[in-house]
Amino acid sequence: MTLSPTGAKILDANENGMVSGHAAALAKLEADGLVIPHSDEGGTHWMTEEGWAALDAWRAENPGRSALPDTPSILPKLPARQHEAVLTAARRPDQNVPGRDDPAYHKKGEAWFRASTLRSVAASGYATIRPEPYDEGPMTWEETGRSLYLTEAGREYARQRGGVDVRRRRVVALACGDKKLLHPGFNEYGNANAGYPVGELYVGSYHRSLRSAADKLTDPVLIFVLSALHGLVPFDRRLLPYDVRLGDERAVTPEKVGWDAARLGLDDADVVFLGGQDYAALLLPSVPHLYAPLVGGMGEHRGQCARARDNAAVREAWWEKAAALHAEHAAR
Repeated sequence: MTLSPTGAKILDANENGMVSGHAAALAKLEADGLVIPHSDEGGTHWMTEEGWAALDAWRAENPGRSALPDTPSILPKLPARQHEAVLTAARRPDQNVPGRDDPAYHKKGEAWFRASTLRSVAASGYATIRPEPYDEGPMTWEETGRSLYLTEAGREYARQRGGVDVRRRRVVALACGDKKLLHPGFNEYGNANAGYPVGELYVGSYHRSLRSAADKLTDPVLIFVLSALHGLVPFDRRLLPYDVRLGDERAVTPEKVGWDAARLGLDDADVVFLGGQDYAALLLPSVPHLYAPLVGGMGEHRGQCARARDNAAVREAWWEKAAALHAEHAAR
């Protein structure tokens, strides 16, 4: 049984097997034997075993894709500039709709979009901002002017209207390392010289083995180091060397990591974590769909990373598992 986008949305949003939705859509699902009426609750239905099987098949055939929120099955085409903005974001690894605050603004030949276009794309529901810890409740683009990122509805628009095969972002987080570059010293005023980009700071063999797999798993802009002091940080952020381990008084808190995860939109990403279980446990409360494939000790981790680095099938199997965990968590 092949599910329609509307049928997939209804079944994927079930709560312990109970589903509800538009009467006509439920009637179709009932006719197909995928749901049966709930005798005590008007308008609600229970999924049958055939319904669960159809949903499992849909999820397997659509890794990295969430069922759509309430949208028409065929999305109307946006005005030209908004259309271009959504497709541009869909083709970027970070799925950002670039404006003046994006590096594309400074690079010749790369598309970026003015505030009027960003405002319209945000209003369409095809892109949204991400939260900050200082927000007092839900915020909008109009209130903040922050960077916009595609929603699942925006990805579906890009698939339908632009033929872009876009799925959720594939994000890799990896543990930091004890061995770092030497301190860069101090200037004549006694201030520390500029630190190193995160992608260069950690020089230990264990961290480098994690990095070798991460580089093959996804784009560099989607790789973040989980620092024992700073939380989740991108490769281009500069840091001074530090000597902090998890459990130390100065170590990063789960609350800080939670805000980093929210700021990075990890709820809307398939996430693979590379590193030890102590670091994975720090991230897991804020990213419950996290997939941590490494098992055993450091030597075994190095071997598993080497296999992932050299074998595309291993990497794809990891991403399929990460997508399945995301779907499983979203269904709860």
